[in-house]
Amino acid sequence: QLNDPQEFLHYIKEDLFEKEVFVFSPQGDLYALPKGSSVIDFAYRVHTELGNHCIGARVNGRMVPLKHQVSNGDTVEVIQSPNQTPHKDWLGFARTSKAQARIRAWIKGQQREKSVELGRELLERELKKYAGNLEEKKLSVKEYQERLSYVLASFNMQNEDQLLAALGYGQITVSSFIQVFFGPDASKEKEVSKAELMDQKVLDSLKGKELPSKRKSDGVLVGGERNVLIHFCRDCNPLHGEEIKGVITRGRGIKVHRVDCERLLESDSERQTDVSWDTTTEKMARTIQMEVECLDEPGILASMSRAISTAGVNIGSVVLKKLTNGRGLARFEVMVSSLEEMERVMRELQLERGVISVARGTMSHRKGKRRRVIRSSVVPPNLMSDE
Repeated sequence: QLNDPQEFLHYIKEDLFEKEVFVFSPQGDLYALPKGSSVIDFAYRVHTELGNHCIGARVNGRMVPLKHQVSNGDTVEVIQSPNQTPHKDWLGFARTSKAQARIRAWIKGQQREKSVELGRELLERELKKYAGNLEEKKLSVKEYQERLSYVLASFNMQNEDQLLAALGYGQITVSSFIQVFFGPDASKEKEVSKAELMDQKVLDSLKGKELPSKRKSDGVLVGGERNVLIHFCRDCNPLHGEEIKGVITRGRGIKVHRVDCERLLESDSERQTDVSWDTTTEKMARTIQMEVECLDEPGILASMSRAISTAGVNIGSVVLKKLTNGRGLARFEVMVSSLEEMERVMRELQLERGVISVARGTMSHRKGKRRRVIRSSVVPPNLMSDE
């Protein structure tokens, strides 16, 4: 029990300041923020529009970037520009739920606008092919509106913008819109593009329809269904046993990502779909890259190659690079069928004398893209002893 009021006040302040920081606006207004908040959190705390157009701030008279963390007693003057808009990178340093929600809402709104425009462009392009059909039927404005209302009801859409956004997202194909709008015989009058057929196969499969396909499922189920056109993201290169998620693409079916893949996190959430590994089929071996940092000494490559072969895995290629301090980097391309098999290879490599660290690389070779390295969760970097 605390009898001294000053001591009680001291503990209250200490507990309060452990969780929050208090900063001032140039006008002297006081704002409370969670500890670790950045300039962008402060801007959104003051006003959403201020946050949306924030380009930086002066903290105690000194210019700082958006990710600068504010401290107790700081005076923060937000600098804004009408040309500035929220960016997905802001989510990396926005701490408050309000700032994160506003940033996500802006990004989603922009994606929706782009999808509406894309949907309108796709629809107008296709409708030009049916100009004669429209003239022949001589649809009045009232008849057009009635047909449009029927289409909206058929696809369970609330308004025209929602329909156009769905066309842009690839959730509805233009050919299916045409078929509903003009009737079931419309698809026989015009040839449907190859990309639209692929889209339709994906969407139909998601609805549980069995569709013929020349390509195997690669061991992945989409909505519980096999025989769906898929391809794997080359950035994260998921393996059987890792948690995965799919993204519906236009004309290329489903792209499968690891759930922690940057490309998945950047993708439109409305195009994401649940996928899972098919445990009833044989696991297919796929090429991955492993990066091994090692001592630059004779025989090290032979030792590492032997370790990989001991794990029962084939080597596709290897590229060697000389580093500083008597070290080297070997990039192996190997064929593995699961996360478990990859981890077994990494363990075998780590046991070899002269191996410093083992990492999983990326197969992506986009122009200008910096190579990412994902450290193994089961094989931590381990400097070898001199024994």
